[in-house]
Amino acid sequence: MVLGRVICDKIKVLEWSRVCDYNLSNHFDLWRIYIPDHRDSINMDYDLLLNEEKEKSESFLKEEDRIRYILSRIYVRKLLARYLNTEASELEFKYSEKNKPILENYPMVNFNISHSGDYIILGFANKWSVGVDIELMNTHVDLYSMIINCMSSTEVSMILNSEMPRKMFYKYWTRKEALLKGVGIGLTDRLKDISCSDGLNLVPIEFSGFASSWKVWSFEMENSYSVSIAHDSAIRVMRFYEM
Repeated sequence: MVLGRVICDKIKVLEWSRVCDYNLSNHFDLWRIYIPDHRDSINMDYDLLLNEEKEKSESFLKEEDRIRYILSRIYVRKLLARYLNTEASELEFKYSEKNKPILENYPMVNFNISHSGDYIILGFANKWSVGVDIELMNTHVDLYSMIINCMSSTEVSMILNSEMPRKMFYKYWTRKEALLKGVGIGLTDRLKDISCSDGLNLVPIEFSGFASSWKVWSFEMENSYSVSIAHDSAIRVMRFYEM
């Protein structure tokens, strides 16, 4: 079996800046948006959404899910417009076979979206694929079956022997999601074949997208959210911003 390299680590300290030069160069830029501060954009910028997105937004049963979806689509456009020095309304999207959004006229610009609870996170990079994932660490969900069915043997051992098994589970879960979103696969029934424990992990080559290697970073926000970001190892600089 041909194996790919995935290197995982934790970000221990980071600072969120409110000032950005909107020059991607070889950077990975991660943005966070605190939803309660931006609800006005739903009415102000709703027309930026495609008709298909508007239809999808109406299909959500819970209002909070609808709000997260709409704001994530609005702000990915507004930020891409700043990076590309164009109007948000001028951006055109197409979708890959795995339903990953791609900019029609700027195929070298990569981005990814995730949202949970009160936060949206957006990742941007030039030339290199990226993946992001955020999860509110729900204390009411029974995770045992997910641990057994979705984690590698190494991860199962680490989780069950941890002093904080729930946090350990979400760290691994968001790492897997970020990696698969970056590769462009999306969730798979072979999650046990993907190990994202700290350090070097060897995974089936299709889960590394045939890249030389991937780096996956994780951190917590407010002790309630687990966040992971994945990028090709060719990217050397990560920057962190908030609206």
